[in-house]
Amino acid sequence: MRSIILIMVLITATLTGCGVVKDTEVPSGAFLGEYYQVTDDKGNVLEFNKKPTRIYATTLSIEEILVDLVPLNRIVAISEPAADTKISLIADKAAHISVKLPQKASTEKILSLKPDLVIVQENSNAAFIQSLKDVGLKVYITKVPTTVKMVRSRIINLAAAVGEKQQGGKIINELDNKTETVKKVIGQIPKSEKKNLMAYSLLGVFGSAEGLFHDICISAGVTNGAALAGLVRGEHLSKEKIVEVDPDILMFSDYSSTQEGDSELFRKEVLDDPALQSIKAIKNKNIIIIKDRYRYAASQYIGDAICDIAQKTYPEYFDQINN
Repeated sequence: MRSIILIMVLITATLTGCGVVKDTEVPSGAFLGEYYQVTDDKGNVLEFNKKPTRIYATTLSIEEILVDLVPLNRIVAISEPAADTKISLIADKAAHISVKLPQKASTEKILSLKPDLVIVQENSNAAFIQSLKDVGLKVYITKVPTTVKMVRSRIINLAAAVGEKQQGGKIINELDNKTETVKKVIGQIPKSEKKNLMAYSLLGVFGSAEGLFHDICISAGVTNGAALAGLVRGEHLSKEKIVEVDPDILMFSDYSSTQEGDSELFRKEVLDDPALQSIKAIKNKNIIIIKDRYRYAASQYIGDAICDIAQKTYPEYFDQINN
């Protein structure tokens, strides 16, 4: 009799213990091993019965991450800017995604795609985000990164959201290898040889101390001249301030994806400006040009941006490791 009771106790313990997941632990319709949940950057908890297979992102920087995180057939649509070979870093991959939408698609258009996950930035219109939720879409909200550390976190978090933590780890490793390589090289540069860089967009000097470009400069081993001059986001820097900072390097983009105008013509106007002829960058013809998407690379391409700026600013030091 005691043996029978003991056997019954062991069976009960097995069924209710950690060996079997209780019904309350997995939502109805989920398969064991597939269910997971994540918390987005606004504290919203999202539950998944399986990895999302119809993903849509509302900004180019998120699309840049997605195309390396998941197979392209899991991205239900891509933006037109992502497919634009003049500005996009992922145009070759975007070409394989058949549905192209304007950068700002309507809620109705997004709903028609029947996405099982929509990823938006927190600075998107609040009413737009709410409208996506109101029509029953699963929405993940991500912060707008202002540091390299935040970009790393964004990649890790999005990898978890789409069920691809391992692939996210590979992307992070590649990013870290690039930034660590730059860190080692610039660590060998004497303080007296460190450069002061001032960056231009078509609207003028950019790069406030609160923005992502400022942290890119720090990682690239250059002083951000705009922050040194006290530039505040949304304001313009006077020519007097530019002369006062006297930058060693002037940086321009090869093309502008966000502003109307001729980048080459604008660059010539700046370099020929009589009021700026006294600054070291123009006198010594120290001008560098980077890809437009590198200016605010809120994706794994921030590693490429850091490498590109550092190598073009200190070519003599990087030539030693490249040869």
